[in-house]
Amino acid sequence: MGFSLFNLPTWREGFGGTLGQYMAELRDTVVLADEYGWKRALTTEHHFHYYGGAVPNPAVVLSNWASVTQNIRLGACVSLIQLRNPLMVAEDYALLDQVSDGRCDMGVARGFVPHEFDTFEVDPSETAERISESLDICSKFWAGETFAHKGKFFQFDKLESWPPAVNGSLPIWNAASNSLESFKNAAAKGYFLMMNQYPMSFESLSDKFSVYCDEWEQTGRKVSERKALINFMAYMADTEEQAIEAAKGPLQEHAGAFGKLLKGDQWDKNYASDISVLLRMCEGDDWKDVFRKRTLICTPEQAVERIQKYIDIGFSEISFILRFGSISHKESQLTMRRLSEEVFPKLKF
Repeated sequence: MGFSLFNLPTWREGFGGTLGQYMAELRDTVVLADEYGWKRALTTEHHFHYYGGAVPNPAVVLSNWASVTQNIRLGACVSLIQLRNPLMVAEDYALLDQVSDGRCDMGVARGFVPHEFDTFEVDPSETAERISESLDICSKFWAGETFAHKGKFFQFDKLESWPPAVNGSLPIWNAASNSLESFKNAAAKGYFLMMNQYPMSFESLSDKFSVYCDEWEQTGRKVSERKALINFMAYMADTEEQAIEAAKGPLQEHAGAFGKLLKGDQWDKNYASDISVLLRMCEGDDWKDVFRKRTLICTPEQAVERIQKYIDIGFSEISFILRFGSISHKESQLTMRRLSEEVFPKLKF
Protein backbone atom coordinates (compact mmCIF):
# COMPACT_ATOMS: atom_id res chain seq x y z
CA MET A 1 0.00 0.00 0.00
CA GLY A 2 1.28 3.44 -0.94
CA PHE A 3 0.11 6.98 -0.26
CA SER A 4 0.51 9.76 -2.78
CA LEU A 5 0.16 13.53 -3.09
CA PHE A 6 -1.72 14.95 -6.07
CA ASN A 7 -1.17 18.66 -6.73
CA LEU A 8 -3.72 20.08 -9.17
CA PRO A 9 -2.99 23.83 -8.95
CA THR A 10 -6.09 26.00 -8.74
CA TRP A 11 -4.48 29.33 -7.87
CA ARG A 12 -6.15 32.53 -8.98
CA GLU A 13 -6.01 36.18 -8.02
CA GLY A 14 -7.77 36.69 -4.73
CA PHE A 15 -6.17 33.78 -2.91
CA GLY A 16 -3.29 35.97 -1.66
CA GLY A 17 0.33 35.81 -2.68
CA THR A 18 1.62 35.24 -6.19
CA LEU A 19 1.45 32.18 -8.40
CA GLY A 20 5.19 31.77 -7.87
CA GLN A 21 4.72 31.71 -4.11
CA TYR A 22 1.88 29.23 -4.46
CA MET A 23 4.01 26.88 -6.57
CA ALA A 24 6.83 27.15 -4.01
CA GLU A 25 4.38 26.09 -1.31
CA LEU A 26 3.32 23.09 -3.37
CA ARG A 27 6.98 22.17 -3.71
CA ASP A 28 7.42 22.41 0.07
CA THR A 29 4.51 20.01 0.55
CA VAL A 30 6.16 17.55 -1.85
CA VAL A 31 9.30 17.75 0.30
CA LEU A 32 7.21 16.98 3.39
CA ALA A 33 5.59 14.03 1.61
CA ASP A 34 9.07 12.72 0.78
CA GLU A 35 10.10 13.04 4.41
CA TYR A 36 7.00 11.10 5.51
CA GLY A 37 7.77 8.32 3.03
CA TRP A 38 4.81 8.89 0.71
CA LYS A 39 5.01 6.90 -2.52
CA ARG A 40 4.40 9.48 -5.27
CA ALA A 41 3.97 13.18 -5.95
CA LEU A 42 1.68 13.77 -8.91
CA THR A 43 0.52 16.68 -10.97
CA THR A 44 -1.51 17.05 -14.15
CA GLU A 45 -1.65 19.05 -17.37
CA HIS A 46 -4.17 21.73 -18.28
CA HIS A 47 -4.12 24.83 -20.45
CA PHE A 48 -5.48 28.39 -20.57
CA HIS A 49 -7.50 28.32 -17.31
CA TYR A 50 -6.81 28.63 -13.60
CA TYR A 51 -8.11 25.07 -13.09
CA GLY A 52 -4.77 23.31 -13.42
CA GLY A 53 -3.46 25.67 -16.09
CA ALA A 54 -0.47 26.66 -13.95
CA VAL A 55 1.07 23.37 -15.11
CA PRO A 56 0.92 23.31 -18.93
CA ASN A 57 3.91 20.92 -18.94
CA PRO A 58 4.11 18.60 -15.90
CA ALA A 59 7.70 17.60 -16.68
CA VAL A 60 8.88 21.13 -15.86
CA VAL A 61 7.30 21.17 -12.40
CA LEU A 62 8.27 17.57 -11.67
CA SER A 63 11.89 18.37 -12.50
CA ASN A 64 11.74 21.15 -9.92
CA TRP A 65 10.42 18.68 -7.34
CA ALA A 66 13.14 16.18 -8.30
CA SER A 67 15.80 18.68 -7.26
CA VAL A 68 14.52 18.88 -3.66
CA THR A 69 13.50 15.25 -2.98
CA GLN A 70 15.27 11.94 -2.53
CA ASN A 71 12.92 8.97 -2.71
CA ILE A 72 9.38 9.93 -3.70
CA ARG A 73 8.38 8.98 -7.26
CA LEU A 74 7.35 11.84 -9.53
CA GLY A 75 4.54 11.46 -12.00
CA ALA A 76 2.26 13.17 -14.44
CA CYS A 77 -1.13 12.00 -13.25
CA VAL A 78 -2.14 13.04 -16.75
CA SER A 79 0.04 14.18 -19.62
CA LEU A 80 -2.21 15.31 -22.46
CA ILE A 81 0.00 13.50 -24.93
CA GLN A 82 -2.81 13.60 -27.52
CA LEU A 83 -2.28 17.37 -27.83
CA ARG A 84 1.50 17.21 -28.28
CA ASN A 85 4.27 15.93 -30.50
CA PRO A 86 5.12 12.60 -28.81
CA LEU A 87 8.84 12.96 -29.51
CA MET A 88 8.90 16.11 -27.39
CA VAL A 89 6.95 14.32 -24.66
CA ALA A 90 9.38 11.40 -24.81
CA GLU A 91 12.36 13.76 -24.48
CA ASP A 92 10.83 15.70 -21.58
CA TYR A 93 10.05 12.67 -19.46
CA ALA A 94 13.27 10.84 -20.32
CA LEU A 95 15.22 13.85 -19.07
CA LEU A 96 13.03 14.01 -15.95
CA ASP A 97 13.75 10.34 -15.36
CA GLN A 98 17.48 10.98 -15.67
CA VAL A 99 17.61 13.97 -13.31
CA SER A 100 15.43 12.15 -10.75
CA ASP A 101 17.54 8.98 -10.91
CA GLY A 102 14.75 6.85 -12.36
CA ARG A 103 11.82 8.15 -10.30
CA CYS A 104 9.54 9.21 -13.17
CA ASP A 105 6.05 7.86 -13.94
CA MET A 106 3.86 8.74 -16.94
CA GLY A 107 0.08 9.05 -16.86
CA VAL A 108 -2.42 9.55 -19.68
CA ALA A 109 -6.16 10.14 -20.04
CA ARG A 110 -8.69 11.04 -22.71
CA GLY A 111 -9.06 14.61 -21.42
CA PHE A 112 -12.32 16.48 -21.02
CA VAL A 113 -11.77 20.21 -21.68
CA PRO A 114 -13.22 21.32 -25.06
CA HIS A 115 -11.18 24.51 -25.41
CA GLU A 116 -7.90 22.57 -25.06
CA PHE A 117 -8.75 20.33 -28.01
CA ASP A 118 -10.06 23.28 -30.02
CA THR A 119 -6.98 25.42 -29.44
CA PHE A 120 -4.53 22.67 -30.36
CA GLU A 121 -6.74 21.66 -33.31
CA VAL A 122 -7.15 18.05 -32.22
CA ASP A 123 -10.35 16.12 -32.88
CA PRO A 124 -11.47 14.55 -29.55
CA SER A 125 -12.77 11.51 -31.45
CA GLU A 126 -9.15 10.70 -32.37
CA THR A 127 -7.93 10.77 -28.78
CA ALA A 128 -7.67 7.01 -28.17
CA GLU A 129 -5.75 6.45 -31.42
CA ARG A 130 -3.46 9.41 -30.77
CA ILE A 131 -2.63 8.22 -27.25
CA SER A 132 -1.93 4.69 -28.45
CA GLU A 133 0.36 5.80 -31.29
CA SER A 134 2.11 8.37 -29.11
CA LEU A 135 2.81 5.90 -26.29
CA ASP A 136 4.20 3.44 -28.81
CA ILE A 137 6.64 6.13 -29.98
CA CYS A 138 7.52 7.09 -26.41
CA SER A 139 8.15 3.48 -25.37
CA LYS A 140 10.62 2.94 -28.22
CA PHE A 141 12.30 6.24 -27.46
CA TRP A 142 12.67 5.52 -23.72
CA ALA A 143 14.16 2.12 -24.54
CA GLY A 144 16.98 3.89 -26.39
CA GLU A 145 16.11 2.35 -29.75
CA THR A 146 17.17 3.82 -33.07
CA PHE A 147 13.91 3.78 -35.00
CA ALA A 148 11.77 5.36 -37.68
CA HIS A 149 8.00 5.70 -37.53
CA LYS A 150 5.19 5.92 -40.04
CA GLY A 151 1.77 6.08 -38.44
CA LYS A 152 -1.60 7.70 -38.87
CA PHE A 153 -0.67 10.94 -37.10
CA PHE A 154 3.14 11.03 -37.05
CA GLN A 155 5.88 10.11 -39.49
CA PHE A 156 9.63 10.57 -39.18
CA ASP A 157 12.84 9.05 -40.50
CA LYS A 158 15.23 7.02 -38.38
CA LEU A 159 16.55 8.92 -35.38
CA GLU A 160 18.67 8.30 -32.32
CA SER A 161 16.66 8.22 -29.10
CA TRP A 162 18.45 10.54 -26.73
CA PRO A 163 18.24 10.69 -23.78
CA PRO A 164 16.78 7.26 -22.93
CA ALA A 165 14.94 6.46 -19.73
CA VAL A 166 17.13 5.25 -16.86
CA ASN A 167 15.82 1.68 -16.97
CA GLY A 168 14.65 1.68 -20.58
CA SER A 169 10.97 2.28 -19.78
CA LEU A 170 8.57 4.30 -17.63
CA PRO A 171 5.55 2.98 -15.70
CA ILE A 172 2.37 3.98 -17.57
CA TRP A 173 -0.79 4.97 -15.68
CA ASN A 174 -4.19 5.45 -17.29
CA ALA A 175 -6.64 7.83 -15.60
CA ALA A 176 -10.15 6.57 -16.37
CA SER A 177 -13.59 7.74 -15.31
CA ASN A 178 -16.55 7.04 -17.59
CA SER A 179 -15.80 4.88 -20.61
CA LEU A 180 -15.70 1.16 -19.82
CA GLU A 181 -13.50 0.78 -22.89
CA SER A 182 -10.87 2.91 -21.16
CA PHE A 183 -10.80 0.47 -18.24
CA LYS A 184 -10.62 -2.56 -20.52
CA ASN A 185 -7.95 -1.01 -22.72
CA ALA A 186 -5.78 0.01 -19.75
CA ALA A 187 -5.81 -3.53 -18.38
CA ALA A 188 -5.29 -5.14 -21.78
CA LYS A 189 -2.15 -3.06 -22.33
CA GLY A 190 -0.84 -3.57 -18.82
CA TYR A 191 -1.23 0.05 -17.76
CA PHE A 192 -1.81 0.89 -14.12
CA LEU A 193 -5.11 2.57 -13.17
CA MET A 194 -5.96 5.96 -11.67
CA MET A 195 -9.48 6.93 -10.57
CA ASN A 196 -11.15 9.87 -8.81
CA GLN A 197 -13.95 9.23 -6.33
CA TYR A 198 -15.71 12.58 -6.15
CA PRO A 199 -17.30 12.61 -9.66
CA MET A 200 -19.14 9.30 -9.09
CA SER A 201 -20.76 7.06 -6.48
CA PHE A 202 -18.83 4.34 -4.71
CA GLU A 203 -21.00 1.72 -6.42
CA SER A 204 -20.23 3.11 -9.87
CA LEU A 205 -16.54 3.31 -9.08
CA SER A 206 -16.49 -0.23 -7.71
CA ASP A 207 -18.23 -1.62 -10.82
CA LYS A 208 -15.77 0.10 -13.18
CA PHE A 209 -12.81 -0.99 -11.10
CA SER A 210 -14.07 -4.57 -11.34
CA VAL A 211 -14.06 -4.31 -15.14
CA TYR A 212 -10.39 -3.33 -15.01
CA CYS A 213 -9.52 -6.13 -12.56
CA ASP A 214 -11.37 -8.77 -14.60
CA GLU A 215 -9.69 -7.71 -17.84
CA TRP A 216 -6.29 -7.66 -16.13
CA GLU A 217 -6.69 -11.27 -15.02
CA GLN A 218 -8.06 -12.38 -18.39
CA THR A 219 -4.83 -11.25 -20.03
CA GLY A 220 -2.97 -13.72 -17.81
CA ARG A 221 -1.21 -11.05 -15.74
CA LYS A 222 -0.62 -11.63 -12.05
CA VAL A 223 -2.86 -9.80 -9.58
CA SER A 224 0.26 -8.97 -7.57
CA GLU A 225 1.56 -6.92 -10.52
CA ARG A 226 -1.59 -4.80 -10.78
CA LYS A 227 -1.49 -1.25 -9.43
CA ALA A 228 -4.55 0.91 -8.97
CA LEU A 229 -4.74 4.35 -7.37
CA ILE A 230 -7.84 6.11 -6.03
CA ASN A 231 -7.76 9.88 -5.51
CA PHE A 232 -9.59 11.95 -2.88
CA MET A 233 -10.09 15.57 -1.93
CA ALA A 234 -8.91 15.59 1.70
CA TYR A 235 -9.11 17.87 4.73
CA MET A 236 -8.65 16.67 8.32
CA ALA A 237 -10.28 18.34 11.34
CA ASP A 238 -11.26 17.39 14.88
CA THR A 239 -14.95 17.15 13.96
CA GLU A 240 -16.81 16.46 10.74
CA GLU A 241 -18.60 19.78 11.10
CA GLN A 242 -15.30 21.69 11.27
CA ALA A 243 -13.92 19.88 8.24
CA ILE A 244 -17.02 20.51 6.11
CA GLU A 245 -17.25 24.15 7.17
CA ALA A 246 -13.62 24.78 6.22
CA ALA A 247 -13.67 22.88 2.91
CA LYS A 248 -17.22 23.48 1.63
CA GLY A 249 -16.42 26.69 -0.26
CA PRO A 250 -13.14 25.40 -1.75
CA LEU A 251 -14.74 22.11 -2.85
CA GLN A 252 -17.73 23.95 -4.30
CA GLU A 253 -15.42 26.18 -6.35
CA HIS A 254 -13.25 23.25 -7.47
CA ALA A 255 -16.20 21.13 -8.56
CA GLY A 256 -17.88 24.16 -10.12
CA ALA A 257 -14.82 24.96 -12.23
CA PHE A 258 -14.62 21.33 -13.35
CA GLY A 259 -18.26 21.40 -14.42
CA LYS A 260 -17.88 24.66 -16.32
CA LEU A 261 -14.87 23.38 -18.25
CA LEU A 262 -16.66 20.16 -19.04
CA LYS A 263 -19.44 22.22 -20.66
CA GLY A 264 -16.99 24.46 -22.50
CA ASP A 265 -17.88 27.47 -20.35
CA GLN A 266 -14.35 28.50 -19.40
CA TRP A 267 -15.20 32.21 -19.31
CA ASP A 268 -17.65 31.94 -16.39
CA LYS A 269 -15.96 33.83 -13.53
CA ASN A 270 -18.55 33.02 -10.87
CA TYR A 271 -15.90 31.24 -8.82
CA ALA A 272 -18.04 30.59 -5.75
CA SER A 273 -20.87 28.94 -7.73
CA ASP A 274 -23.68 27.87 -5.37
CA ILE A 275 -25.00 24.85 -3.49
CA SER A 276 -26.45 23.39 -6.71
CA VAL A 277 -22.91 22.30 -7.64
CA LEU A 278 -22.87 19.96 -4.65
CA LEU A 279 -26.49 18.88 -5.06
CA ARG A 280 -25.75 17.66 -8.60
CA MET A 281 -23.12 15.36 -7.13
CA CYS A 282 -25.45 13.96 -4.46
CA GLU A 283 -27.01 10.54 -4.54
CA GLY A 284 -29.87 11.90 -2.43
CA ASP A 285 -31.01 15.38 -1.45
CA ASP A 286 -28.51 16.09 1.35
CA TRP A 287 -25.50 18.03 -0.01
CA LYS A 288 -23.38 16.82 2.90
CA ASP A 289 -23.46 13.35 1.36
CA VAL A 290 -20.89 14.60 -1.15
CA PHE A 291 -18.45 15.00 1.72
CA ARG A 292 -19.39 11.76 3.46
CA LYS A 293 -19.47 9.50 0.41
CA ARG A 294 -17.02 11.00 -2.06
CA THR A 295 -14.27 12.76 -0.09
CA LEU A 296 -11.94 12.50 2.88
CA ILE A 297 -13.09 15.85 4.24
CA CYS A 298 -13.68 14.53 7.73
CA THR A 299 -12.01 13.46 10.97
CA PRO A 300 -8.99 11.11 11.03
CA GLU A 301 -11.20 8.38 12.51
CA GLN A 302 -13.69 8.69 9.67
CA ALA A 303 -10.84 8.72 7.16
CA VAL A 304 -9.58 5.36 8.44
CA GLU A 305 -13.01 3.79 7.95
CA ARG A 306 -13.49 5.26 4.48
CA ILE A 307 -10.02 4.44 3.14
CA GLN A 308 -10.24 0.87 4.37
CA LYS A 309 -13.14 0.21 1.97
CA TYR A 310 -10.92 0.93 -1.03
CA ILE A 311 -8.07 -1.15 0.29
CA ASP A 312 -10.49 -4.03 0.82
CA ILE A 313 -11.72 -3.99 -2.80
CA GLY A 314 -8.19 -4.03 -4.18
CA PHE A 315 -6.78 -0.52 -4.59
CA SER A 316 -3.03 -0.49 -4.02
CA GLU A 317 -2.54 3.24 -3.58
CA ILE A 318 -4.45 6.18 -2.12
CA SER A 319 -3.81 9.68 -3.44
CA PHE A 320 -4.83 12.96 -1.82
CA ILE A 321 -5.56 16.44 -3.15
CA LEU A 322 -4.80 18.59 -0.11
CA ARG A 323 -4.69 22.04 -1.75
CA PHE A 324 -7.83 23.08 -3.60
CA GLY A 325 -9.67 26.36 -3.86
CA SER A 326 -8.72 28.69 -1.01
CA ILE A 327 -7.31 25.95 1.27
CA SER A 328 -4.08 27.41 2.65
CA HIS A 329 -0.56 26.00 2.67
CA LYS A 330 -0.72 25.67 6.45
CA GLU A 331 -4.02 23.77 6.30
CA SER A 332 -2.79 21.39 3.60
CA GLN A 333 0.37 20.55 5.52
CA LEU A 334 -1.62 19.96 8.70
CA THR A 335 -3.85 17.53 6.82
CA MET A 336 -0.76 15.72 5.50
CA ARG A 337 0.64 15.41 9.02
CA ARG A 338 -2.64 14.11 10.44
CA LEU A 339 -3.02 11.58 7.62
CA SER A 340 0.53 10.34 8.15
CA GLU A 341 0.41 10.21 11.93
CA GLU A 342 -3.23 9.52 12.80
CA VAL A 343 -4.70 7.68 9.80
CA PHE A 344 -2.13 5.54 8.01
CA PRO A 345 -0.94 3.60 11.10
CA LYS A 346 -4.52 2.38 11.71
CA LEU A 347 -5.15 0.96 8.23
CA LYS A 348 -5.05 -2.78 7.57
CA PHE A 349 -3.37 -4.03 4.41
